[in-house]
Amino acid sequence: MRVAFVGLGTMGLPLARRLVRAGHDVVACDLAAARAEALGATTAATPVDAARDAQAVLVSLPSPATVEEVLRAIATSARPGTLVVDLSTSPPALSRRLAVELGGIDLLDAPVSGGPRGADAGTLTIMVGGDEVTFERARPLLEAMGQLVVRVGGHGAGQVAKLCNNLIAGTTMVAITEACELAEREQIDPATLYELLSASTGDSRVLRNRYPVGGVDDAHPSSHGFAPLFALDLIAKDMALALELAAVSGIAAPVARAALSRYREAQRAGRGALDYSAVNVDALPARAEE
Repeated sequence: MRVAFVGLGTMGLPLARRLVRAGHDVVACDLAAARAEALGATTAATPVDAARDAQAVLVSLPSPATVEEVLRAIATSARPGTLVVDLSTSPPALSRRLAVELGGIDLLDAPVSGGPRGADAGTLTIMVGGDEVTFERARPLLEAMGQLVVRVGGHGAGQVAKLCNNLIAGTTMVAITEACELAEREQIDPATLYELLSASTGDSRVLRNRYPVGGVDDAHPSSHGFAPLFALDLIAKDMALALELAAVSGIAAPVARAALSRYREAQRAGRGALDYSAVNVDALPARAEE
């Protein structure tokens, strides 16, 4: 299948590689031409050019405004009925609105979870919103990129599920950081705490992927200057979107709001481009990097 892929950032590039490995004819487009060239596939200068002869178009973009701009541009050049899959995380209302306004294309919202490592390994969870017929058309592409591919419901439902996930992940990270700070004040060795937590009820995937004290696990961002697997700016964006959705639904979500305030503090301190496990790094023990 001829597939256009727009947006080759931290997640987009490994996802596009998965499609190339699966045998698809991929046309790549990114603002940074070098990233498109690094894929080793055909390149296009603009999303419009990429979509023109594609049977399917996938986009992985950093902000709702960019998603809307690119999808509207794609709709002007794509053939009627072209499958368009938005892998980005956006407000559910935007996905629903675009599905109506861009009626000439078959649109799915399909945000992903699992980070760049999961994208590279093809082990992502993909949460899909849209009609069932379009979902079945997209399934082979999605299963080339993810291990668990689930249609959650109609347009926007995939985004709702992703925002729920990231609300939990972001809030959990703040709690882990506060626990590490408490242990430090009480002179508990961070490595010992990690061993205990990962075998106890405090365990979580967030803990095992991004323990915030460097030197405890070499695979975690904290051991590498908090180089981002998922940037703090992005988790703050997603939590804010989740809380906007909660407000519309009449849910106060005070715990998540308190967690978001910690990310806002970290952003003001200049840590937005770091991994989100750096949310309270100044309060944690300094350990030598491996």
